[in-house]
Amino acid sequence: MEVPAGETKTVEQMVPILMAHLWSPGDPFLYQVATGTVGDDVKTRFGMREFRFDTVTQRAYLNGRPYFLRGSNITLHRFFEDPAVGTLPWDEAWLHRLLVEIPKQLHWNAFRFCIGPVPDRWLEIADENGLLIQNEYMVWTGHPSWNSWSADYDTSEMITEYGEWMRDNWNHPSVAIWDATNESWLPQFTNTIIPAVRSLDLSSRPWENGYNAPVGPDDPVEDHQYLFLETAIQDSHGQAQFKMTDLEAMMGPGPSESTSKTGHAMILNEYGWLWLNRDGTPTLLTQKLYPKLLGAQNTTENRFALQAYLLGGETGFWRAYRRYAGVLHFVYLTASDPKGFTSDHFRDLKKLELEPHFEKAMEQAFNPLGIYLNYWQPSLNTDESRDYTIAMVNDEDRPRTGKLRLMFMDSGSKEVAAEEVPFSLAPLGAQSYTLTLKAPAAPGNYSLQAVAVAQDDSAHATISRRDVMLRAARDHKVKE
Repeated sequence: MEVPAGETKTVEQMVPILMAHLWSPGDPFLYQVATGTVGDDVKTRFGMREFRFDTVTQRAYLNGRPYFLRGSNITLHRFFEDPAVGTLPWDEAWLHRLLVEIPKQLHWNAFRFCIGPVPDRWLEIADENGLLIQNEYMVWTGHPSWNSWSADYDTSEMITEYGEWMRDNWNHPSVAIWDATNESWLPQFTNTIIPAVRSLDLSSRPWENGYNAPVGPDDPVEDHQYLFLETAIQDSHGQAQFKMTDLEAMMGPGPSESTSKTGHAMILNEYGWLWLNRDGTPTLLTQKLYPKLLGAQNTTENRFALQAYLLGGETGFWRAYRRYAGVLHFVYLTASDPKGFTSDHFRDLKKLELEPHFEKAMEQAFNPLGIYLNYWQPSLNTDESRDYTIAMVNDEDRPRTGKLRLMFMDSGSKEVAAEEVPFSLAPLGAQSYTLTLKAPAAPGNYSLQAVAVAQDDSAHATISRRDVMLRAARDHKVKE
C-alpha cells in the first residue's frame, strides 16, 4: 500500500484470537499486538475481558460472573499540590508499593482515579497487576445551589476532548469504567456528549455520569454517603445528627437528595467525612467534628483510633447488605495540607507507611470474607443476655465454610464469654447469623468481637469489633 506525500490513510486488519486467555485481577494476562512499515513500527499491549453492570441484579460482572469492587480513590491532581510530592509519581519502586503491594494487603481490587488523569505508566501497572479502574474526567460542577463554582461546558469541545481521552486509554484492560463527571448536574452530558462518543469504544465499557441521569440501560450511578457531614459542619453544640447506632436500623444507603436513585447498579465511591491530616490534626472539613465526637479525649492518638474504628465499621456496613456493586473509600492518596479539605492516611509518604490504626482496620473491613457485627450500642448491663446479628459476605467465586465466634474480650485481651456456630457461604453469596450471648458479670470496658475463621485459611481470621462498656445493672426491686 502506498500513501502519497501529505495524505493520511487508515488501514483496518482483523486478527482472530481463538480461545482467548481472559484478563482479570486474579490473572492479569496481557497480549501484545505489533504492526509496522518499512520505516516505522508500533507495539501495543491489551487484555481480553468483559466488564459490565446489570440493572436487574444491580451487580458488576467480570467475564460473565458477578464481581464486587473493593478499593479506594486517588486524587493525583491534588497530590501534585503536596509539598513532599517531588518526583514520587514517577518513581517505579514507590509506584509499585502504592499500586500493588498495599492494595493487595488491604484486599483492594479497584481504584477510582478521581477528577483527573494519571500518567500512562500508572495504567500500565494496573494492567500488569490486575486493578480495575474507574477513570474519571476532570469535570465537577456540583449543583447550582451548592456554591459559586457551578459552571457550564461547551458541548462540542467536550465531545472532542472525551474522544481524545478515550483514545488515550482504551487499550488498557484495567480501565473498566468511563466516568464522565463527579457530582455534577449537566444534562448535556446525558443527552448529547456521552451518546456522541460512546460508540468509539469497541469494548463497550459502562459509563458513570456523576449525579446526572445514567445514559445506558445498564450504566451504574455513583453514590456518596457522608453520614457525618451534618455533624461536621453544623454550628450548634447540640446532639450529633448521625450516630453509629443509627446503622442498626439501616439495611443500605441512607436518603440522599443528590444521588440519582434510579434502580441502576450503584458504586459507593465516597464515604466517611472523617479526614485527618497526616500529623493527626483535623482538616478544614472536620475541625468541628472530632471535638464533638471525643470531647475532652480529643488527642492525636484518639483521633487516629476513632477515625479507623468508624471507617472500618462503615466499610463493613456498606459491604454487608449487598446494596452496592462496589465500595471505594475516599481517599487513599491526596495532598495533606493544614488548609486542605481532605487528606490521605500515610504516616510516612516517601516510604508509604500507612497510619497503623487505619491499616489494621481496612485490612479487616475489606477482607473478601466480609463480616459485620450489627451492634453499635456503647454500653450494656452486666449479665445481660441478648441476640446479636452478624452479616457475612463472600466476594470470592468459591464456597467458604468455617466457624463464626462471638465473644467478649476484657481489657487484658482475655476471652470471658463466647458463643460459636458454623458458617457456610455460597460462591459470591451472603448470609446473616444470629447468636445469643450473655454479657460478663464484671463491669468495665470490653471488646465485643465477631470472628470468622475459614476452614481453608484458619491463620487469617476476619474480625468485626465493637467497644462496649459494661455497667452494673441497677436493682429495681422494691424493698419490702
